[in-house]
Amino acid sequence: MAKPTLSSKIGSAAKLLTYAENVFKKSIENAVLFPDAASTIVELEAALKAYRNGLTEAAYRDTRQIVIKNQQAAILKQVLYKYALYVEAVANGDPNIILAAGYIPSKSSTGSIGSSPKPYNLRVEIYQGGNNAVQLRVNSWRPARYCQFEFRKVGSENEWSKVLSTKSKTVIPHLEHLQEYEFRVTYLGADPTPNYSDIVRCYVV
Repeated sequence: MAKPTLSSKIGSAAKLLTYAENVFKKSIENAVLFPDAASTIVELEAALKAYRNGLTEAAYRDTRQIVIKNQQAAILKQVLYKYALYVEAVANGDPNIILAAGYIPSKSSTGSIGSSPKPYNLRVEIYQGGNNAVQLRVNSWRPARYCQFEFRKVGSENEWSKVLSTKSKTVIPHLEHLQEYEFRVTYLGADPTPNYSDIVRCYVV
């Protein structure tokens, strides 16, 4: 199974900075895949900023600044290692999810199963728990790591809002009463390319 790699990628100051910047950038872009990492990403941003500033100060070869820079490098590595453990758990061996977090995956002997199929039988029901909520269900696909449910108001030009679920169902609360919404879903598996279901519409009543 593929895992996030670090030790061979951060051997020099330049490599550490480049690698950490890529992890931060990709994790922001793909935050929907890592819903429990918000505090770690904030920590990574702070460590990255401190290390970047430390490199600039240490360029003048001041001994004290070099010591500080090395301390900041150690802190940044610790954050990267901690975050890598979380990414490894989320990815469950999927190299595409590891790449989505900005890490380089280790080589895996497990072959790809190809692109995700189109999800069928997306159902929308008014959720009885209140809060102007709907419950979405779709046929499950075993290789899927997640189901990415998306929704927006019918006729709007807004981007689709995304809800990630490890199951083939989810509840979307706090929609606007008496408004019509449209919904779609895609599986997220070894190939992260979306393959959406047919769109289903429903009034929130």
